[in-house]
Amino acid sequence: MDKQNKFLSDQFLNKAIRVLVVILLSLAILLLASQFNALWFKFMDALRSVLVPVALAWLISLIMYPLIRLLEQRGVGSRGLSVSVVYIGSISVFLLVIYYLWPFLISQVRSFFENDWVMIQLYFENDFRNEFIFGTEIYDWIIETINNSTIIEDTISSFVDNVTASLSSTLINVFTVIIVLPILLLYYLLDYELINDSMRSLIPARFEKSTSELGSRFNHTVGAYLRGQLVLMLAIGIVATILYKLIGLQYFFIFGIIVGLTNIIPYFGAIIAMVPVVIYAVITRDTGPAPLLVVAVNIGLQMIEGNIFQPIIMGKQLEMHPIVIIVSILFFGSLFGTIGVVFASPIAASIRVLYQFYKEKQHEKSGEEVVASDA
Repeated sequence: MDKQNKFLSDQFLNKAIRVLVVILLSLAILLLASQFNALWFKFMDALRSVLVPVALAWLISLIMYPLIRLLEQRGVGSRGLSVSVVYIGSISVFLLVIYYLWPFLISQVRSFFENDWVMIQLYFENDFRNEFIFGTEIYDWIIETINNSTIIEDTISSFVDNVTASLSSTLINVFTVIIVLPILLLYYLLDYELINDSMRSLIPARFEKSTSELGSRFNHTVGAYLRGQLVLMLAIGIVATILYKLIGLQYFFIFGIIVGLTNIIPYFGAIIAMVPVVIYAVITRDTGPAPLLVVAVNIGLQMIEGNIFQPIIMGKQLEMHPIVIIVSILFFGSLFGTIGVVFASPIAASIRVLYQFYKEKQHEKSGEEVVASDA
């Protein structure tokens, strides 16, 4: 067919009409939904209250299920016994960690507010003012401008109003997750295969095989990332705590926990963890380690994490360029907030799995068409 007449062919016009109909129907549905905002928000709140514990149960199961399968393969016993061993063992380890480390953490937090909080306030009122890079006059002008304005009062008032408005629903959701999640997780682990098979039975038969394969890839990718990230956070947190203790940092345990927790955010987590410890080192430089030493330790931690722990623990689970991960953090963070920042990497990896799966199916389809045409 002539290229000039290609866009006038019946095949192209029929496809264009179908696409246009789908677009118009989608816009109509969106317009109709916008007329029931209150009902729509209630429905989304109800859906969120259901999806949050279900999603958490699924994510935790991806961490625990391989260990359950390992116990079954080693002949420990039935599914119920294997689940009981892993479930009770995980809860016991968590409670033991809380029992032994919580008092030490509380003592450091109490010591900080009793001894150092006043010193930090005095530092910003005196030393920081005298050492301000633009001079004391500019510093006084900035402080006076802030004090004469209502920025702080408005910010605090807005924050309090938002917290008060969402406090009841947030507490209800938290208690719901705390109560429902352990029970939901237990039943999900007991009937892991049955639940997955039941979900696959809802899919049309011609898509069941592809959907099952895609779901297995999702579980493998997200599960490997979560397990690796959990071990990586624990390892880098322990190393940070030890190094901070060795250089004489007073609140080494608190800062070590911060390093471990923020490590879940690729690249940006290292910067977030370094800011408070460096600020504290600058304020206490007369009695504690030198700020440059603290910066060097944090840089060393990132070198250890990037060149030792990351290759050994995580391997190439995500197989994505750093630019892709950074863009994913910025995009999903702006879209979903803190949750989007934390899970940006596995979400991006899941999208990559979906894209690769689509390309493979397209390649297989084109190969089948070539074989059919040759025949």
